[in-house]
Amino acid sequence: MCRRRLLGLAATAAAIPLLRPLRSARTYAAAQQDLRFRALWKGSSIGEHRVAFGTSGDRLVVNTHIDIAVRVLFFNVFRLKHDAQEIWQSGRLVAVKSTTNRDGTRLQVSGNAAAGGFRIVGENGPFLAAADLLTTDALWDRRIVHEQRLIDVQYGGEIGLVARPFGEDQVATPQGQVHASRYQIITPHYAGSVFYDGGGRWVKALIEVKGETIEYALAT
Repeated sequence: MCRRRLLGLAATAAAIPLLRPLRSARTYAAAQQDLRFRALWKGSSIGEHRVAFGTSGDRLVVNTHIDIAVRVLFFNVFRLKHDAQEIWQSGRLVAVKSTTNRDGTRLQVSGNAAAGGFRIVGENGPFLAAADLLTTDALWDRRIVHEQRLIDVQYGGEIGLVARPFGEDQVATPQGQVHASRYQIITPHYAGSVFYDGGGRWVKALIEVKGETIEYALAT
């Protein structure tokens, strides 16, 4: 499937209602270990992506930290620094706050559960998203490959998502080789492939950025 066709599907998906109820994110993530990926470009380290899980009472707290910079001849080809905290309860996102520096553009997003949905405030002002969506940071949750819309925690609002199975592969991890399922994904902001092992743990990613591919190699 060509990239243009996938982009069209992503835009279409944004208008499709999500009918499938979410399982409890707390239940799903109870066995999750913190994740740390080394970001590699042409074999060289260019930063990291970390996800830390915690709880506060009956709420799941997920902290995401991304710090990646691609430089060529002292110039930044791509720069992304992103920090976000998401709070989940009974399978629903109840609060989020994030700051992002994307190629020098600084963004802030905040949001809270509201009557009838999830109110998120970003670059284009407030938006009432559906209450039962995952977020653009939720690659740690394998359920994301079954979604059609996401809450955008970098820019605000909702975006479409297209994901499809892309075969099986062996992935190197600090614990050795694991068998993983690969999914091709595309959103208006990022595209590429994500890999999950038999237990549903995110173990690798290949992210397309400005015609280049950044590899996420699991480091923990």
